[in-house]
Parts: sequence; C-alpha cells; structure tokens
Amino acid sequence: MSNIVDFYSTYDEDSRLQSNNARRLEFITTTTILNEYMKPSDRVLEVGAGTGVYSMYYAERGYEVTATDLTPKHIQIIESKLKNSAPLRMNAKVADATNLSEFTSETFDVVLCLGPMYHLIDREAQEKCISECLRVLKPGGILAIAYITKYSVFPYLVKGDRKFLDESWVDRILDKGFTSSNEEDCFWTDAYFHAPEELEQMMFSTPTEKLTHAASDGISPLISPIVDGLSPEEFEVWTKYHLRTCKEPSILGTSSHALYVCTKK
Repeated sequence: MSNIVDFYSTYDEDSRLQSNNARRLEFITTTTILNEYMKPSDRVLEVGAGTGVYSMYYAERGYEVTATDLTPKHIQIIESKLKNSAPLRMNAKVADATNLSEFTSETFDVVLCLGPMYHLIDREAQEKCISECLRVLKPGGILAIAYITKYSVFPYLVKGDRKFLDESWVDRILDKGFTSSNEEDCFWTDAYFHAPEELEQMMFSTPTEKLTHAASDGISPLISPIVDGLSPEEFEVWTKYHLRTCKEPSILGTSSHALYVCTKK
C-alpha cells in the first residue's frame, strides 16, 4: 500500500476528473447513474475518495458524507476544501478500504468504492475491500464500484507511446492483468485491470443484486484530442450519445473506466 500512497502524494488527483472533456465525462456519467438510485436522506461513505470530488458533490447537495482515503495528502486537501466551503454535513479521515473496522456494521445507505479497485492487485485484497464495503452498508443499500477495464489498457498505452506496441505488453495486460510498482518498467503504480465479466463474477458470489453496469467514459480517453476540442454545444451532444449507450455490453468492454452498481440483499 505504501507504493500507492507514495505515488498519490505527488500526483495531482484533484484535477483528474475536471481537467478536460474526456475526463469530465467519467464524472458526469457516474453521478448521472448514481443519482437514479440515491436519495437525499442517504448517509454516504466514500472509500478511496481521493481529494473528495464525488464526496463534495454529494455533500453540497445535502447528503451526510464520510470521505476516506489511504493517502494523508488527499484527506488534508478535503479538509482544506471543507474549511473554505459553506457548512456541510461531511467529514474526512484516513482509512484503508480493506479495513473499515472503525465503522459499525450496517451504518451507511450508500457506499462509493470509486478508486480502490484500480489499485488492489491481489484478489484477496479486492474481496476484502468488497466485503468491508458490504459490511458497513445497510440491507437494501447501494454499493457502487468503479474499475479500469482490461481491454482498454493496451490501446491507451500505445496511443501515448508506441514503445508499448510489443507482443510482450499484450500478454502482460491480457494474461496477467495488472502492473506493479516493483517492476522496472511499471507505467503507473500498482494497478489492476478487470474484464467486465470478471468483476461481475466476483460480485455474483456476494449477497448483492446487480442494478446496472455501465461504461463510465467509453472511448473518450482514447480519442481525447477530438473530445477535448468539442465546443460546449458539441460536447453536450456527445454526452447525450454516451449516456444513451453506456449500458450497452458491447461498449462496456472498450471503455477505459466502468461502473458497477448493486444493492445489498
């Protein structure tokens, strides 16, 4: 876990979902889908909240929100935002998504797990994270899980640098499915890439019922120069198209990021 903390201690996570159209689409899609299921009276926990972009969004809309993250720098940024905002029913604390022992079971109406699955490269840790999220979630509550899709990674790497256009990278992405900061040629930090069917299979063994599974940003990151160059009016049309098609299974596998939403039985 220290590798992940070290990486995000120097990375500008705060602008990730806001810096361009392609990245904004992920935020727009995620909130649009979640808003179909969330109620203003819900008590929300976000694990792996980063700098609190989603947590602040819901707190500003009246939700009671607890934001947690593994990286102390991120919690400091959230606390700074709270000091400079109107009073909100929100608090932030450092916490590991695989160990939420400080929270009582069945406390929250909604649990947002929109970051941890990117970086938990061990299957046991992934299952522990999901188990903890479900433990603190009330029966009938909503769990939202974001992940990086396996089939999008190689094209995205090649787009950025043709050095990745090597069969060994095809094998590493598709067969191994993760990268580790312990590798000399690691292109990010500890990161895991799920196939959509893999994520669903893992969730089928939990006491949950699937509500939706959607492409968060589709191919927009892959064609970001085009999407980022759209006028506001053009981007609105692109967004409407994306929202109408993001739950199509054939599109889901090519999306850079995906969102799985379920309810606890």
